[in-house]
Amino acid sequence: MEELIENVNDYENEIENLILNNIDNPNLETLLEEFHFYDISLVLIEMNDEIIKNFFKTVSNDYASEIFEYLDEVEAKHIVDVIGDNLAARIIHEMDLDDAVDLLKNLEKTGMRILRQINPERRKELLQIMLYEEDEIGAYLTDSFILLNADLSVKEAMKVVTNRAHEVDYISIIYCIDANEVLLGYIKLKDLIVARANEILRDIIKERFPKVYPSDDKEYVAKLMQDTSESSIPVINEEGKIEGIITHDDIMDIISLAAEEDYTKFAGLGEVDIDIETITLRKSVKARLPWLTILLFLSMITSIILSLFEGNFTGSDNAKILAARLAVYLPLILDMSGNTGTQSLAVMIRYLTKNQDQEKRKIKKHLYREFKTGIFQGLLMGFLVMVMIISTTYITHNEISDKNWIYAIVTSASICLALIISTTLGAVIPFIMDRLKIDPAVASGPFITTISDIITLTVYYTISLLILLPIF
Repeated sequence: MEELIENVNDYENEIENLILNNIDNPNLETLLEEFHFYDISLVLIEMNDEIIKNFFKTVSNDYASEIFEYLDEVEAKHIVDVIGDNLAARIIHEMDLDDAVDLLKNLEKTGMRILRQINPERRKELLQIMLYEEDEIGAYLTDSFILLNADLSVKEAMKVVTNRAHEVDYISIIYCIDANEVLLGYIKLKDLIVARANEILRDIIKERFPKVYPSDDKEYVAKLMQDTSESSIPVINEEGKIEGIITHDDIMDIISLAAEEDYTKFAGLGEVDIDIETITLRKSVKARLPWLTILLFLSMITSIILSLFEGNFTGSDNAKILAARLAVYLPLILDMSGNTGTQSLAVMIRYLTKNQDQEKRKIKKHLYREFKTGIFQGLLMGFLVMVMIISTTYITHNEISDKNWIYAIVTSASICLALIISTTLGAVIPFIMDRLKIDPAVASGPFITTISDIITLTVYYTISLLILLPIF
């Protein structure tokens, strides 16, 4: 491990020295060619503003655009402030569409100011992508791929690919269009290389492949790419013309963002940026308060239920003793029902996410399985609670009365019923939300836990009131 750290420090020092000693050298790019752009970006961002400014003036705009793609939001904003709008506009012009749009959005007002300095044709392309919503796949389009006329021969196609390969990032799959620019199919680069020189692309391209529209949901496209094992998917318009492509690295970003969004929703945080460098106190509080307020009012229902039952357990000394005994196992029952509800919720959300197009029959089958799971868990946990109550009673009193047996049975029955209801609710609530076109992740852990508390309290005290109170 120490050797690895030393090696990392060595190449970082080497990059730093090369930049410092050749900051005005026109061949700086060549001197740095053995290093990855990511490594260069890590070193560069730690340098002083004057060095950063001179570096971006020395290297080409295309080279600079590669480095920008590895900067995070805060780093990119800082460098744009250092190099100025004019140079930033020239660099952003060279970036891939999706990366350029992300950067401009992150720059906010500065981004809009820079956008006006980009040439009209490129600005139009960027604005088109910026119009798409965050959950639409059009927001992730890239134009860094090769498009060929299907009437070209393999020899002619190879010549175009060779000439353009250095201009684009993605050449594994080459898409082919007709004279009207309608997408016809694709051919993999390796298949193009081994094809006969005089063959026409139209005769050898694959015409059956997944296609999506810019307005399609990003998570749907991510799942489609996973299911089809494609490394890219073309995005077409209503006329069948290709607007751009989505590549596997875009899908990785989408999956990562989706997981982060679901996690924050599941925690009852809403949509909140958890980056400590960018999140402000105001944003943090604003994101959490709505859910906390909702949960506060839901929790008040729990208090109201307790107050309604309170009067029934204060009529006599024995009733007060029963109330005290019920309170002993109340936290256990509430915790267990909340835990099982959250587990069921997580399973159902994961199931719905992975099986968006499932038949109703299969969905019902999954719900029924969760219900049976709740019954099994309830019976098992109920039995364990009964054993626990009987054991502790015998240890403390050296005997077990009929009342103790009845108390143990009623308490275990309450927890059994509470677990069945909580498990079923955990599966049903996200299913209903999904049918109402609401993100199931909104049925967060705190939400289902609070609902489970309300139901569990009602079940526990109702059964106790009906069975135990007359006995005690």
